[in-house]
Amino acid sequence: MSAALINTVEVPCDATLEQWYVACSSKELPKGKPYRARILDLNLVLFRQRDGQVAALLDQCLHRGTRLSAGKIADDCLVCPYHGWRYDAQGQVVHIPSVGDKPCSSTAREHRFRQRHFAVQELDGLIWVYTGTSDPQAKPVFRLPAYAEKGWQSYFMINTFEADVGSLVQNFMDVPHTVFVHEGIFRSGTGRTMEATLACKAHSIEVTYHDDGDKIGLLNWLSNPDGEPLVHTDRFFAPNVTRCDYQWGDRSAFYIISQITPINTRQSRVYTYIAYRFRLPRWLLRTLRPFIHLYTRIVIRQDVKIIRAHREGLDNAAGFRPANVQADAVHVGVEQMLVAVRRGEELPVGQRRESRIRFEL
Repeated sequence: MSAALINTVEVPCDATLEQWYVACSSKELPKGKPYRARILDLNLVLFRQRDGQVAALLDQCLHRGTRLSAGKIADDCLVCPYHGWRYDAQGQVVHIPSVGDKPCSSTAREHRFRQRHFAVQELDGLIWVYTGTSDPQAKPVFRLPAYAEKGWQSYFMINTFEADVGSLVQNFMDVPHTVFVHEGIFRSGTGRTMEATLACKAHSIEVTYHDDGDKIGLLNWLSNPDGEPLVHTDRFFAPNVTRCDYQWGDRSAFYIISQITPINTRQSRVYTYIAYRFRLPRWLLRTLRPFIHLYTRIVIRQDVKIIRAHREGLDNAAGFRPANVQADAVHVGVEQMLVAVRRGEELPVGQRRESRIRFEL
């Protein structure tokens, strides 16, 4: 096929494109209906074939530029709503009604066109798309811990934030804000000193908190009835995943994992995965499940609200530079990591470090 017949789209020269991003959850993409996703300012269309496999194409018809996600699915192909051009899972145009009833692949070879298609994986209840042009297999998808494992409960929360990836990573990794944004529901200010170890590595940042008496607000009676010491660790896996682990002994744990998909430079869609197991009878956990879901949704909606206020503050005057104190060492590490990500590099050796930080709550 002539290269002139393959549609090309100019994309920014940024290593953040060479990543897997969550386009939607598995539940958001049923059979028989296209789904429109926006990642890094690019509109994609996803659709399922009859065997359940997912395809992802650039959301644009080659004929007149119409949005393909406004069309329909027929015979495992995506049909443009404007003139009926039909695309298979690889983006190949297989039928153009205006040149005859038979598929163009067999009757009109000069009309053979192909739209850009994207590598797709469906794992752990999420559908991932690789937005770059390099080998997708060179970068593994982040697997969700405890997904579908016996004894664990899990679910997703999906929210759109008025923030870029960096602002959200810093929020999800930030303990000091919890006593203000989530006061009385997650943590409350006590004036006590908390210590933590910050480890900035080649591709990740890890914060281990040394306060085994810390509590997760209203969940403490549920998660830790035996009064076990809390082991709390937060991690950032570049370029866009955070993981917060809360562990009480060997039988109780609560995980919060956020997959951040950048919509553009100002908005992100976050797929928050919650997984937990508590030392309680199964029937009681089933009864409490709606309460746990409500609790976590209230907490994340508080984050959505404060992030909006943060965005509005940043927009108020150009050239803002943050005023950092010791408690913000995590934020500094995240910023340095994301600079390296945009260059397609590891965190420079000179910025890799392990340090002790202290702050009051």
